[in-house]
Amino acid sequence: MKLPQFLFLAITTILAVYFMNASILTGDFLIAGIYAFIAYRNLHFAYKVTKFIRLVGKQTKK
Repeated sequence: MKLPQFLFLAITTILAVYFMNASILTGDFLIAGIYAFIAYRNLHFAYKVTKFIRLVGKQTKK
């Protein structure tokens, strides 16, 4: 993953979690659920990319 892609993913995840927390505190649970889904999607994507990079790194070191 290139640096601009990583920064965009990190910033959108941080903003989604921030707005999710703000929505929970104001009692707007539908919007909080939407932001939670966005944060989960970003974190799951980052996990899959990390897993792929480790797999490729392991294959090239053999």
